[in-house]
Amino acid sequence: MSSNGIQKNASRDISSVIYDDLKDKILNLTLLPGTPLSESEICSTFNSSRTPFRTAMHRLADQNLVDIMKYQEIRVSLINLDSVKQFIYARTAIEERVIRDFMAKDEALLIEDVDHLIRKQSIVFEQEKFKPEKFYSLDTSMHEIWFRTTEKLALWTLINSSVDYTRVRMLDIKEKKDYKSIIDDHKELLEVIRKKDYNSVYPIIERHLTGGIIRLEDRMNNNLDKYFK
Repeated sequence: MSSNGIQKNASRDISSVIYDDLKDKILNLTLLPGTPLSESEICSTFNSSRTPFRTAMHRLADQNLVDIMKYQEIRVSLINLDSVKQFIYARTAIEERVIRDFMAKDEALLIEDVDHLIRKQSIVFEQEKFKPEKFYSLDTSMHEIWFRTTEKLALWTLINSSVDYTRVRMLDIKEKKDYKSIIDDHKELLEVIRKKDYNSVYPIIERHLTGGIIRLEDRMNNNLDKYFK
């Protein structure tokens, strides 16, 4: 391979490292919406030239994770709240149907898996050093069970493809002080699943999925509005 080929591969690898690192930090809110990104600082951190940095930035921009503005100023993108609300509207309809299909399968062991994840959420919540990322991961794993069981993982992938919705969920978890209500929603939903109470699924899942937006809107005048378009 020519030296130019080696340099191209190296640049591509560095750009991927930068992209993956910044994407994770944006989604878990280590980098909050509106945060400016410094080319010189990032290049120094990753021992990178400008080319892989810019490649990474354009990949992030393509996913609406950053905005490339005039004079090459780059900022973490703000969250489009209206888009998130529409996404939740769609997810509520989809997930209610998926849970009903999950209930019809009557998979006792999988129901116990849901119960186990809820109990793990309670343990994480009660720990002295609460880790929002761990709570988020357990929450995601719990919801994924019924999508996987009903062979609807393509829909689950679609639900998790919205970067704005992912950030809203994480923001709600980090800002919310009463995590118990989230866990209580999960417990109530589990009981409905066990009893095969089909008619109660929608009211619970709607309350559960829209709760984050309602909580955040209540705090919009408390220094959170700067994160939204």
